[in-house]
Amino acid sequence: MHGAYVEIPPRATIDTGQTRLCYSGEWNQNLRRKNVSHIPHLNRREFLQSAAAGLTLLGVSRSATAISSGHTLLSTAGCGRATGYAEANKIVTWGDKTHAAWLDSESDGFRVRIRTLDHASGEWSDTVTVDEAFDNHGGPALTIDSEGYLHIAYYPHHHPMRYRRSLHPNDASAWTPYTEVGARATYPTLVCGPDDTLYLTHRGSSKEGPWWVDLHTKPKVRDEWTGPKRILQADEGGYAHFMEAMTWDWDAGVLHLSTRLYGGDPPRGHTVGYMKSMDGGDTWTKLDGTAIDLPATADTINIIEQARGGEGVGFRAGNIAIGPNRMPYIVCASYDALPMESWLATPDANNQWQRRYFRDALPSKFADWGVSTPGGLTFSENGKLYVVLQLTQPDDLKDTTIWGHPSNEIVLFESSDAGNSFTSRVLTTPNATRPRWLPSIERSTGHNRVQTAPALMYTDGGRGENNREILANDVYWVKL
Repeated sequence: MHGAYVEIPPRATIDTGQTRLCYSGEWNQNLRRKNVSHIPHLNRREFLQSAAAGLTLLGVSRSATAISSGHTLLSTAGCGRATGYAEANKIVTWGDKTHAAWLDSESDGFRVRIRTLDHASGEWSDTVTVDEAFDNHGGPALTIDSEGYLHIAYYPHHHPMRYRRSLHPNDASAWTPYTEVGARATYPTLVCGPDDTLYLTHRGSSKEGPWWVDLHTKPKVRDEWTGPKRILQADEGGYAHFMEAMTWDWDAGVLHLSTRLYGGDPPRGHTVGYMKSMDGGDTWTKLDGTAIDLPATADTINIIEQARGGEGVGFRAGNIAIGPNRMPYIVCASYDALPMESWLATPDANNQWQRRYFRDALPSKFADWGVSTPGGLTFSENGKLYVVLQLTQPDDLKDTTIWGHPSNEIVLFESSDAGNSFTSRVLTTPNATRPRWLPSIERSTGHNRVQTAPALMYTDGGRGENNREILANDVYWVKL
């Protein structure tokens, strides 16, 4: 539908940069200009709901309005977090194939799924079921080694992690039996080092003490995982969330990690932090080389953003990437005011973390929208930076409003100068009744590389009422 439009009576024009909805009258940022006098008091949501109703009357499906040319429907059984948790990579390109993994829900439970794109034919494989997952938190993290074997971690929500390897190189159709790693685990991240050692992190939970993040490693020459090494820990007992993500600087042999430490009931604050390891995860330091005693905490980690106690600011993070300047780049977001802000955090020559805001690069027609995580970033081999985030216009800042808000849409930011300036593209068409969200962008987590432009996936559909609800969301793949 790229370059096409759908007419909705009465008529107006809404151009997202991909698909057009048509409506007579001049576009404006919030649909409240006086020249739209024939729709008095019609706010953005009312208009979009009316538009969606018009499409239904015309027999146009919701999916047709959500996608443009290049958006491939992978599944119609996506769960409420089908492509969720941006810290876990889900797309791997190797040679002439691209593999994409996500989480479906069926009547009898949750399934980790994967499909493969053959570049020569342009055809996608049938859907392969890797295994079950406990609930909608059990989605996959995917990487690849130097011989082309795929590795996947998945399954738990306070259970042992499951790990499998593909039986054949560059082939997702068959897998080894799973082995279990850790205990009371959730949220895997998985990367493969230059020597094919696997690095797996996950959150660990306790009914008594503080929650934590464990690091497990599996050298190529061994079948068993080693560890765990406790690398992060909350300040005190109770719920905690870490959003940790890892990446390698292959040339320097440095493992980098970003995190968002959060916890407590009520919340005790948010810290976006960073640390690196020069020895494969055995020891960790700040950016300037200052040693960090393990496990790192909100007080000892390299602090990028922080709000503690009753300050009320909610920070979140995406994944981490290493730029051409060999410095870490991290996506951050704030949830303390509307419209929500997101920015790129990267250190300057003095190791001081600088903010580069994304909303400044939005098309003028979206200037009053917020930009939020979940989201992530990646560098291509030619040094171009790609950042995928969510456009959003919630009514308030309650968690029940922000998470999976129906206004969510997918927006892409691109930079050819390492993040000094950005252009943007809105990849989905606003529809106030159904969120397009949880974007997951392809990145190098092993021996795969983003040669030119990455791919991404997103979920088209709601979050559900609980972690076990069976949904039928659409899962889309997009080649940028």
